[in-house]
Amino acid sequence: MERQRMLLIVSVVVMVTTLLAACGPAPTPTPVPPTPILPTPTARVVVVTATPAPTPLPTATPGPKKGAVLIFGKAQEAVGLDPHLVTAAASFEIINRVYEPLVLMDEKYAPIPALAEKWESPSDTTFIFTLRKGVKFHNGREMKAADVKYSYERILNPATKSPWASQLAPILTIETPDDYTVKLTLKQPYGALMSTLASAWAAIVPKEEVEKAGDLQKTMVGTGAFMLDKWEKDVQTVLKAFPDYWQKGKPLLGGITYKIMPDEAARLAAIRTGEIQMTRLSSATATGLAARSEGVKVASQATSDYYLLGLNTKRPPLDNVKVRQAISLAIDRQAILDSVAFGEGFVCGPIPSTLGDWAVSLDQLPYYKRDVAKAKELLKEAGLEKGFKLSITASPAYPEFISIALVIQRQLKDVGIEAVLDQVEWGTFITKWRERDFDSFVSYNASGNDPDRALWAALHSKGTVNAFQFSNADVDKLLDQGRVVVDRAKRIAVYKDAQIKIAEQAPLMFLYTRTEYVAYRDVVQAFKLNPVEPFRNIIDAWIK
Repeated sequence: MERQRMLLIVSVVVMVTTLLAACGPAPTPTPVPPTPILPTPTARVVVVTATPAPTPLPTATPGPKKGAVLIFGKAQEAVGLDPHLVTAAASFEIINRVYEPLVLMDEKYAPIPALAEKWESPSDTTFIFTLRKGVKFHNGREMKAADVKYSYERILNPATKSPWASQLAPILTIETPDDYTVKLTLKQPYGALMSTLASAWAAIVPKEEVEKAGDLQKTMVGTGAFMLDKWEKDVQTVLKAFPDYWQKGKPLLGGITYKIMPDEAARLAAIRTGEIQMTRLSSATATGLAARSEGVKVASQATSDYYLLGLNTKRPPLDNVKVRQAISLAIDRQAILDSVAFGEGFVCGPIPSTLGDWAVSLDQLPYYKRDVAKAKELLKEAGLEKGFKLSITASPAYPEFISIALVIQRQLKDVGIEAVLDQVEWGTFITKWRERDFDSFVSYNASGNDPDRALWAALHSKGTVNAFQFSNADVDKLLDQGRVVVDRAKRIAVYKDAQIKIAEQAPLMFLYTRTEYVAYRDVVQAFKLNPVEPFRNIIDAWIK
């Protein structure tokens, strides 16, 4: 058993070790020896003669225990709780436990029932959903078709200022023939409709709760397996099991308490001592130490998220495409992946390879292979032969963001660009992102489950999360075309052309895919990561 445990430790550590400071080689983690087994103190032995005990009867294997509360160490506080208004992953980590959409995507990115138990599509522009009966909101009221109509119309309403409005823009009308039927009529065919409706931000909410509070940024009333008990900002978010959840017998946990612990070293210490029972880790050093700790397991999962260097294309000199192309040529993406994540992930283009055949081969993407001489030539053509100063905004709330920025800083220096790191706390980062107050920034984006989700909202000139302020008529045309084409093979061809054009315009530098690491105590049973939404299967987990 000890040999197997050590083999597992070695394999996990090799997979996850990374560089915390990009200015030098990665520090070798100090080995943590296993806790020694101390000898039992000597005691006087009393021999008692007794009648041999009868052979015990076989005992049944204990089943899952219900009701225990999972203590989760959460790196970032939610920036708001309204699914229709937020974009931050730290918010959706909570939202996904409390709210639900009409449909979900399975592990092969095919739609499966959620609040809608079935659907049909009589034409390319008509979709009819039949809702589950008896699904209740956390306030006790039954969820009905009018709630679906209200939720989608709220997202689409300009007054709501939802960053996701553009994703539902192809919907022409929303009808509710009865309490359990929703009919969507589209303006034109929309190949990404089902994947769009499966998004966490497309959650169904009760109108009366929105009207009562003004919005749902500080309160939560959904249909999910867990309901909000209390939110102590920057301290903890406490969820409790919803007793009337429509999936009978679930969840097995009695609740989840998210303790806000921004410092990864503190979370690592807490998972090793048992103060918390689960946490996300980002640095491979911390992940390796967790995996080597007694009573701790580490799960990993490739994701369709990707790290990026975003550029403000409205701010000179980044408004010049030649400058952006020069930056792309100056960056060695594989070197960043190897330095920061020790190769755990994949160098990616506009659509990551984890989304399968939607992704174009990297050798087809222009300005992607590092070429210092060509980068200098482009800067000269742009009138910047002597280089320029570039601010890179990043938050240490995600340690890998800083590591990535430092490697990029060193690489850009080779072509004469002086990159200055602007480290800010997470709340300031979000504000700068919203207000487009940056030269460039390091972050990660979620590609979702479809190329339209990956590209349209972020890179179309009308995209509501286009932080790069990027606008290109050719890209707009291709992304619009990708929406209306239904045939998969034809869509793949359209998105191939779109990816090549986006790489040519270089509004951001797509770097590499993110790997999800979750450390948890071995008392947590039946937990596994989901490739679409990492913690979806938490409703099946229990604590022994």
